[in-house]
Amino acid sequence: MKFIISLLLISFQFSAFAQSKEHAGNYEFFMGNNDSHFLKDKLTLNPNGTFLFKSESYLEERMERHRLQYGKGTWRSEKRLIFLKVEDSDVDATHELNLNNTRLRFDTKSPRDKTNRDIKTSVRVIDSEIRWLKGRTLIKDANTKPIINEKACCSSVWQVHSYLHGKWKNNNKPSNEYHYSFKDEKGSFDAYKKTENGTLEPINNNTAQVRILKTENGYEIEQIFDGLSTISGIKHLDSNKLIMVRKDGKESVLHRIKE
Repeated sequence: MKFIISLLLISFQFSAFAQSKEHAGNYEFFMGNNDSHFLKDKLTLNPNGTFLFKSESYLEERMERHRLQYGKGTWRSEKRLIFLKVEDSDVDATHELNLNNTRLRFDTKSPRDKTNRDIKTSVRVIDSEIRWLKGRTLIKDANTKPIINEKACCSSVWQVHSYLHGKWKNNNKPSNEYHYSFKDEKGSFDAYKKTENGTLEPINNNTAQVRILKTENGYEIEQIFDGLSTISGIKHLDSNKLIMVRKDGKESVLHRIKE
């Protein structure tokens, strides 16, 4: 009898693990018609049972045009339902969104469905204390292709903004940590370097500026130090890595520092 009970427990645990593994991944929601009006949500369900949520919006008519909000916590699944849980310690100045008690329904194409129907794997928010989130459907792996220096890669500099804004470490000089802070709607950033005592100082006495340029071949980054301009092409850019190519062919590789 004990053997049968143990076998059932092991079977249940294995089934729950397999189900959680199926549900883990990146889910995205996007709605917009141009670069001056869009909403974008991204939910990452990690295999270890934690989750990260990012909500980004840009509305031209709003006073605070560009808005970024974050949330984090833990998740679990029961069959097709996914439950998000947020402790008090998960809410801070950066992760201000509290998604506690949010429930989602997982949907994917059945292996028994042999038709040509295109059913995307997704999660739908069926209940949440955040009113604007309820009812949204997030598609799994909807936008995992990195931004590359191709003509058709992006509709606006705002897609570049959402990736560049944040903290980066120079791969060639691991001790160098840079912070790019979004400045205005024209594509400008302020650049800062972290000192040995941990403070942030503007590069070259507050004369450093970074600007995104849209060209016929893609996007470029213009950096102005002490009035001198250097322009680098964007060879590769995704949420974790940036590769810039200077005019002399040398590459600068930066990796994002995760919060």
